[in-house]
Amino acid sequence: MARPRSSTAQAKMLDAVREIIVERGVANCSVEAVAARSGVAKTTIYRHFGRLDDLVFAAVARDVSNTVSPDTGTLRGDLIEIQRHYVEVARSATVRELFLWMAGRAAADPSLAELFRRVRIQPRGPTMIALKRAIARGELDPSTDLDMAMHMIQGPFISMRIIDNADIDSDEIETMVDMAVRALTG
Repeated sequence: MARPRSSTAQAKMLDAVREIIVERGVANCSVEAVAARSGVAKTTIYRHFGRLDDLVFAAVARDVSNTVSPDTGTLRGDLIEIQRHYVEVARSATVRELFLWMAGRAAADPSLAELFRRVRIQPRGPTMIALKRAIARGELDPSTDLDMAMHMIQGPFISMRIIDNADIDSDEIETMVDMAVRALTG
């Protein structure tokens, strides 16, 4: 049997990770389980990712980068739609567990801290795309520190939804976004 192409094998591995985490939780995800689910040899998994942590982070990064960045015509509108999407996704106990697991792993390992930052602050992620569009439309100053802007936008959501496990309603989303937009444009 021919070996799958690298991109095909990688997609199978990332799909398998997501499926296993949804079914069993991140604590029960292993390289062996990913190999069995994906049909990709463990040696290939280790060659691509080095360790399970890197594989899990890569699967999450792919999901974030595949999230569409809506273009409503304004930064405020774009951010409200993005935050609504994230609030809906984060209602899943699995997503919250995964985020907390990633944060814990990142706190313990500097190399994972950098991966975690790249998962949250992606050049092609929906929030970064919205910020760059806002610069192009003249809503934001071109000198805006986009990494800091990402922290300002993500911070309240992570604090309320992930850490406090609070349910965030539409009014709270709008308040968070309005405060961030005022800070960024003020």
